[in-house]
Amino acid sequence: MVALLLVAAALRIHALGRWSLDGDEIYSWYDVQSLLAGAPWPFGARSHPLGYLLMAASAHLLGFSEFSLRLPSAVCGLAAVALLLCLRRDALPRGVAWSAATLAACSPWLLYDAQNARFYAPQLLCATAATLWALPGVGCRPRLATAAWLGAVLCHPTGLLLGPALVAPLLLPPVRWRPVGGAAAAVGAGLALLWLLDDGALHEVILRVVERRDPGRYDVVHFVAGLGYNLGPLVGLLALLGLPGAWRAPRAHGATLWVACVVCPAVLLLVGLAGISMHQRYATPLLPAMLLLAGWGWEAARRRSVALAGGLLALALLAYAPMLAAHLRDGNRHDVRALAGWFLEHAGPGDIVLVDEHAAFDLYLSRQAGSSDRFSIEEAPPPADHALASFLGNRREVWVAVKTSRLGGGAYGTEFTTWLSTYFTETATVGLAPPALVRHDNRYRIFKRTQRILKVPPAEPSPTTSPGNGRR
Repeated sequence: MVALLLVAAALRIHALGRWSLDGDEIYSWYDVQSLLAGAPWPFGARSHPLGYLLMAASAHLLGFSEFSLRLPSAVCGLAAVALLLCLRRDALPRGVAWSAATLAACSPWLLYDAQNARFYAPQLLCATAATLWALPGVGCRPRLATAAWLGAVLCHPTGLLLGPALVAPLLLPPVRWRPVGGAAAAVGAGLALLWLLDDGALHEVILRVVERRDPGRYDVVHFVAGLGYNLGPLVGLLALLGLPGAWRAPRAHGATLWVACVVCPAVLLLVGLAGISMHQRYATPLLPAMLLLAGWGWEAARRRSVALAGGLLALALLAYAPMLAAHLRDGNRHDVRALAGWFLEHAGPGDIVLVDEHAAFDLYLSRQAGSSDRFSIEEAPPPADHALASFLGNRREVWVAVKTSRLGGGAYGTEFTTWLSTYFTETATVGLAPPALVRHDNRYRIFKRTQRILKVPPAEPSPTTSPGNGRR
């Protein structure tokens, strides 16, 4: 037990403050600064306040840095592993707890969440506690399970997805109406909390996603492929093997895991099939139940053959090895700090730099000596109302830095990538190449304008785009 927890702690503490901010972490950086300065809550932060409060407390005690912002996530991620290992020995066979905790300790997905300055790891911890306390047995604690579930909702509204799994056992005959009433009251309290805390941002996000105006839209194929890739195919196989065993356990036990691992993901799939954007992080509250179901699958295999069970677990961990190796090298994120250093060394004063992750690049550029007002920084790709042709005729030098993973996946759009390949020359790459068998490429590719063009011929309209609706 101690050895497993030490491995989990070492993975989560490794280079915790060394990785540069990437993705949504930039929101945490500025929003927590605002909270520490005593300013009103930033727009959108009130709908998931618990993670912000933990980060603000850590930054207040340890000083403001990447390390202090990520430390609460690392602690919560480690605590989730410890809960799977230790909390409900009365309800879980030893093999179920051990295998679920081992997979959680070494999962690259959960490791990334535990080193991310966002809400994922705190929500995982709350969801783990809620799931375990809801299981029947001597250690069942319905009130604590409800409180932990509300904590998951306060980490992010997607915590509501775990609610049906906690309520389902109460509806099995004979129905106990008093607990059902308490569960209904808890659900009402969760919805009331969201209604009270929301400052309009949650409503706007839902409206934008439903109307398909989500700029980072993920369809159902991306959701299924991403969930399978990050969870691991062998972990999914173990979870399937665990479905019969979990159902033969006490009925409430089986109902909790079945609803969390079958019914709730099915709801997400149906919503995705309806054309609404689905992100992998929406499934975070359901991960503890999925890992427990995989533990039941391992236990079922062990009862048939110890060698078979050992081989399945070894293969599942071996499948994690390439992604773990990539994470230990670069944190599975882009090195925006190194990108800023490259431009300080190679670009001239007054140059125009179009860069993906504009805000993070600006932050790391400003933190280096001699960088004050050196570049004019623009977002890549530019907003829809920004003429791409203007950059080609500008008297200043123009550079573009884009993410390799997004460039190859078509996320930037055909017009921008065609413009880039036609008028720019690739100059350099910043970051480490991914190891073999790793899908995600975290390198930045840097392009320089080939020559100044004063007049660009008009592009022919795309046959799939109506006049006036394309990007200018």
